[in-house]
Amino acid sequence: MNSIRVVLSVCAAYEYRMEQLDADTAFLNSELKDRVYMEVPFGIENARDYQYQLNKAIYGLMQAASAWNKTIHRVFLGNGFKSCGADQCVYVKGSKNGFIYVCLYVDDMIIAAKTSEDIREVKDALKNAFKMKELGPAKFILGMEIDHDMTAETLKIKQTRYIDDVVERFGQENAKPVDNPCAAGLKLSKTQSPGTDAEQNAMRSKPYRSLIGCLLYITTCTRPDIAFMATQLSRFLENPGQQH
Repeated sequence: MNSIRVVLSVCAAYEYRMEQLDADTAFLNSELKDRVYMEVPFGIENARDYQYQLNKAIYGLMQAASAWNKTIHRVFLGNGFKSCGADQCVYVKGSKNGFIYVCLYVDDMIIAAKTSEDIREVKDALKNAFKMKELGPAKFILGMEIDHDMTAETLKIKQTRYIDDVVERFGQENAKPVDNPCAAGLKLSKTQSPGTDAEQNAMRSKPYRSLIGCLLYITTCTRPDIAFMATQLSRFLENPGQQH
């Protein structure tokens, strides 16, 4: 996530364009180096005594994600890209117009470059290797909505859709919004955690851990203003109480 935000910052500072691609059935394109066998699929006649050796990965295979990453990594290297030392899923390549950046998240990727021609060059190279879906200008990745206005020279990120989904998931549609994520004078401690089996059993049905995970993700992406309170609440994951 931090790597994506860094690349977005570069795009905002240097007026780079961004477009998004998605690899179609990515794992099925993965070259499999390990020796893996599978039973013959149902419906194939006269093959009960045989097993198939896989030449490429399939979905559900333990090695599938790793095999895909190695496969597309070789494609990027073969087209002049270098993997960043800080994040191996961020690729960089120089061009006459500056730099070309690719942020890869499994089969979803953002291509950032100064010109449309540089972006097209990367797209063509990837299409020669895989079946790709062009998604147009980058609008949405990892739960973040991207609003990039080249004319106004602004770039905004938000999580309105994700936050609305979280609110609905945890049944808070009718909750009143507040400006301050922490009530004045609020103090949280372990003394507020359940002390009896009955109290603990009552709290086990509460999706506390899931809620805090969602809040921490929102904090990391777009809402640092709730970071302190979300972090404080995360201290009580093992035994949360009603006050928490």
